[in-house]
Amino acid sequence: MFHKNYSKTIFTSVIFLMALCAILSDSYGQEYFFIVFKPLTTILILLFAVVYANKKNSYYRWVVLALCFCLLGDVLLLVESYFIGGLVAFLIAHLCFACSFISLDGFKKYLVPLIFLLVFGVTYYSILYDSLKGLKIPVLVYFVIIILMSWQGISLRIWKDHRSFTMIAIAVVLFLISDSVLAWSKFKSSFQLSGVLVLATYWSSIFLIAVSTIEHKIESRGNKD
Repeated sequence: MFHKNYSKTIFTSVIFLMALCAILSDSYGQEYFFIVFKPLTTILILLFAVVYANKKNSYYRWVVLALCFCLLGDVLLLVESYFIGGLVAFLIAHLCFACSFISLDGFKKYLVPLIFLLVFGVTYYSILYDSLKGLKIPVLVYFVIIILMSWQGISLRIWKDHRSFTMIAIAVVLFLISDSVLAWSKFKSSFQLSGVLVLATYWSSIFLIAVSTIEHKIESRGNKD
């Protein structure tokens, strides 16, 4: 057990280091290094889940599939002309994350988080609307899907007070922040730390979801015992 916990700590440290290298590369305009470190960070997060998670449930399978589409989105967004492809990849990733959350005891219908998310989504989309030009419909669909994912992730925490669900709730909020900042930077105006904020919240989000697959394993063992 000590050896496994130690290896997880080392693995986490390597992920943090790669993410830091990617963020610094982006901040200082080192495009070549950014092209290497950005997908590498997501690959390591994906491998973290694959190595340590409980592989005998649909939650794990949906999360891994979602992380694969996140990786695809990361690669596509490295090229400006592939922005739509990256958008579609992340949209599918959000759908897979939503399915993973729903796989944990079904679809949740808590209205309070939905109302807050809808108010935020409608307001933010309205602010961006004039700047979206030909992307109004794709971005609207993206907003709907990420709100669905966020709703189901937050609802898990409302449904049951468990550490894995707390991680998921925090993760979906971070993903929402990441995508919101990215949208503002892309369609309104970029600001100095926008790239740092987008990447830091994005990787924190998917790492927390990856870790939640391990916590779900612990929870399953506890229930079994």
